[in-house]
Amino acid sequence: MLKKILKRLLQLPADALIASSKRLDERIDSRIEAAIINDPHVAAKYYPYEATRTSYLLRKVNDDLPPRGFELPIPPLKLRVHRGSAEQYLSVGPEFIARMKSILAEGGFSLSSQSRVLDLGCGDGMMIRAFYNLAQSSEVWGVDISATHVVWCQQHLSPPFKFVTTTSFPHLPFADSYFDLIYAGSVFTHIDDLSDAWLLELKRIVRPGGRLYLTVHDKHTIDIIYRTRRGLLPVLQRFDEECHFSAIDFAMFSIGRTPGAGDREGQAQVFYDIDYLRKHWGNYLKISSVTPEAYGYQTAVVLEKPSNSVRDSLTTTAHGGWQV
Repeated sequence: MLKKILKRLLQLPADALIASSKRLDERIDSRIEAAIINDPHVAAKYYPYEATRTSYLLRKVNDDLPPRGFELPIPPLKLRVHRGSAEQYLSVGPEFIARMKSILAEGGFSLSSQSRVLDLGCGDGMMIRAFYNLAQSSEVWGVDISATHVVWCQQHLSPPFKFVTTTSFPHLPFADSYFDLIYAGSVFTHIDDLSDAWLLELKRIVRPGGRLYLTVHDKHTIDIIYRTRRGLLPVLQRFDEECHFSAIDFAMFSIGRTPGAGDREGQAQVFYDIDYLRKHWGNYLKISSVTPEAYGYQTAVVLEKPSNSVRDSLTTTAHGGWQV
């Protein structure tokens, strides 16, 4: 009996030490992850699923019975970019997609039932779900550097959509000229380093004649923020006190350097002068249109990959007229 009591007394400090050691390991792992994510010299970054754990398990998900009236499952509140009700969440994505389709149509571009579409920075799938019908007959992909969001999308929205976790390094696992349309809502607003390389990577995987639909912060965005006194106003005011951007004819600036959704400390908020962007991005692709306030207070830039009649004639196939 005495031995058992002594054993328990000795075990208590040991258990406490082990638990304390585990917590310390988790804090160290978290700090190492943060140091890597925030280091601008490290090009390839992403946000792992269950990053503080050395092991994890995914449960099977049964989505045979979605909520009444909802065609697809809705992500939990903690994963949503828009934190309103389920009905509000379901309305925002289709509104952005409808606006995008309208802008593309004005430039003479529309999708067919066989068009391939990529959502760059798909997050919780808020926008991609608007392509449910297209995904029945073709491929609609979503990619993101947040593995937590991608895992949720893979478990709940696939099929019909396809998802893959990528990194902030400018490479995507798709063949040349694979997509008809690539859109990125509020993504280049958070890409500071290697943004040019990212643009060229998107150029590689979109077909000749295809479109890129990218939204950005520009001077018009800044005017709206200052006029409405909302959103990024405190961030801009602090940066203006430091760098006096409002008194400078700037080409672009970035507040923060870390890639991501922009809702964490240090994550990049990138702003452009639209004339600079026209000239700079126009070196790589044809700029079809620039539309202010197309994505909230962000400006939409539509770029077209020009066709090369000699080379393209060698790659014509039955799929949308292009080799993939």
